[in-house]
Amino acid sequence: MSRAAPTDWRVYDRPELLETVSFERRDGLREALVALEALHCAACVARLEKRLAGQVRALSVNLPARVVEFAWDPRAVPLSRILNTLDEAGFAPRVLAQVQDARAAIAERRAAVSRIGVAALCGMQVMMLAWRSYFVGGGDGSALDDLLRWAQWVLATPAVLYAGWPFFRGAARAFSERALNMDVPVALALAIAYLASAWRTVSGHGEIYFDSATMFVLFLSVGRFLEGRTRARAAERLRLLAESQPLSARRRTPAGGVEEVPIGRLAVGDEILVAPGEAVPVDGVLMADPAELDEALVTGESRPVRRAPGERALAGSLNAGARPLTLRVEAVGGATTLSQLARLLARAQGERPRFQQLADRLAGHFILAVLVLAALGAWFAWRHGPDAALSVALAVMVASCPCALSLAVPTAFAAASSRLAAAGVLVARPEALGRLPHIDTVLFDKTGTLTHTELTVRRFEALGDEPAGRCWELAAALEKGFHHPIARALGKRGTAVVACAVRNDAQGVAGIVGGREYRLCAPEQLADLPAPARAILASSGAAACTWVVLAQGQGALALFGLAAAPRPEAAAVIDDLTARGLKPELLTGDAEPAARRLAHEVGIACVRARQTPADKLAYLQALQREGRRVLAVGDGLNDAPFLAAADVAVAMPQGAALAQARADVILTGGSLAGLPQLLDTARLALSRMRENLAWALLYNLAVLPLAMGGWLKPWMAALGMSLSSLLVVANALRLPAARRSRTGRGAVESLESRHATELG
Repeated sequence: MSRAAPTDWRVYDRPELLETVSFERRDGLREALVALEALHCAACVARLEKRLAGQVRALSVNLPARVVEFAWDPRAVPLSRILNTLDEAGFAPRVLAQVQDARAAIAERRAAVSRIGVAALCGMQVMMLAWRSYFVGGGDGSALDDLLRWAQWVLATPAVLYAGWPFFRGAARAFSERALNMDVPVALALAIAYLASAWRTVSGHGEIYFDSATMFVLFLSVGRFLEGRTRARAAERLRLLAESQPLSARRRTPAGGVEEVPIGRLAVGDEILVAPGEAVPVDGVLMADPAELDEALVTGESRPVRRAPGERALAGSLNAGARPLTLRVEAVGGATTLSQLARLLARAQGERPRFQQLADRLAGHFILAVLVLAALGAWFAWRHGPDAALSVALAVMVASCPCALSLAVPTAFAAASSRLAAAGVLVARPEALGRLPHIDTVLFDKTGTLTHTELTVRRFEALGDEPAGRCWELAAALEKGFHHPIARALGKRGTAVVACAVRNDAQGVAGIVGGREYRLCAPEQLADLPAPARAILASSGAAACTWVVLAQGQGALALFGLAAAPRPEAAAVIDDLTARGLKPELLTGDAEPAARRLAHEVGIACVRARQTPADKLAYLQALQREGRRVLAVGDGLNDAPFLAAADVAVAMPQGAALAQARADVILTGGSLAGLPQLLDTARLALSRMRENLAWALLYNLAVLPLAMGGWLKPWMAALGMSLSSLLVVANALRLPAARRSRTGRGAVESLESRHATELG
């Protein structure tokens, strides 16, 4: 069949288009995501890696999603050359995040449906014409027998050559590269059945297999189509992340106008407009009005989130409000949260755990073994005649195709990762899913993990003659313009008061308001505190807060106690973990009273305070030497060492990049409520993976003797192989729909009531 006109891949070398489909790394290389339609098995992956050797620096193949991520040097190898190599190898590449991708996918699906329709129509007619051979035998040389044979040949030809063309094309490319893939035994079986039947039709005697060949094509085509559609569900989130970023943005010009530009031309500091219903193209800061943002794709949050001016809007979120938004660009290209999540998810789905590596090696050797067994089976069956030998060879080649074995593990891991990502839990390393069911201890960090990263005013006491409201305004005025946690906490109420001559030194922050000098400092900086302030600082709960005094000269005007509020879902999550038989513990660098208070609020009995990063690491390793399996949950730079040493490491999304780089799982939704869902899904995924491997091995062990013994007809083998692959994929996707764990309304209301009481 003639090949379609080659695609002009050189358009992707244009800078404005290259910037929209790839991002530049710090080392000067660029990375891109490309979908490959003709990627079916482990042998295809090996052939792909061989073809791209020397052109790309890094390559990650995601078999279930049929997506490849690679890095290359555009100064040495243009993207068009890589895409052309993939095209010539028959992989039908599609660069993700392009409008024409959807059209190409639709065209491919339509072509697949057309092939199935032709195979079904022709196959049914051939089966009807083959009735005589089923009941009275054929090959008697009668005129009716010859007519039926020739009619079957005519009808079988479009089914085999058109509907079965993808199998022949895949096998031909594998042979040209001296490789084997699952298309090889399929194409050989089809070719042998068709050519042998054609020869016997011309000669006028002998059994023909046109009915088996057409049914073979039909079952395989339907199985591959359904398998591809089912597998695509497991990778849908990766495709959504990759394709959700707009290709252009509306940028404000220095003259006050608005221009449409590719997002690759945006720079940090630019101002852009996002209309209602549109996706945010890059990470930015809201400038003027509050916004309603749908962040479901990025964080897993199912309801629109209200963001105030000054807060971040993430690329990929939708403007769910009724008015346009104005954003100041904060991150572009590969630095956006959306791009980072897409890369992490692509890397996660492309990684191959040990179980999968073993299955891939078995599948690669199994193809050669199938061909050898087919030849041996035909040789043993030859004593019963060439018809029996041919039937055995066809059945063995068809029935034992290692599709199910290749898909057993990656589909289970991909389905679990996709389900979790939709719930705001990003699995950065799928290998961790296999370790999670064996966890017995959970170590939590405090700040940023069990608590919010932002400080809030937990205690307030007016000490002087100034009214309480005036003290708040003075404190906010002094901290205005600073961005450290204390400044953000004191400035939340806002103020119309303006401080001048503001200075920040080791003693605190000082400035002049209304001709008087005020300062914010630690209580130790004042020589004589009023009795109410001393009583508060001497109370049992004082160590749980960071204390700041508003003073004029040496006179204290107000006392602020700041602390990070516990996450509202923390108590319910700890209860859930304890009910599962896990032991939660708190490791923190904070003082003992603050750690004890938080542990009491969330329900943790074991607390270790004043822990340095080295102390945390040593304690974790001591637990592991005792045989404990440890899950570590942390946030921040000092958590990186003990996250790296944990059996499974979970990081909060606001944590330092180093902590997230060491993490196996990232809670992109910013909520601990994803931990129970993570544990449940990991347990189910491991169970599905074991079931798939057991089924794939048992199926092949069962059908091989039947095929070699001649009891399994070729059309029955085709049906069994297709159903086996589809069963493996469907079983992997048999996971509960993603849901957000409930955090316990009573616990949340109790914490909120307690904090409100403390604030008076």
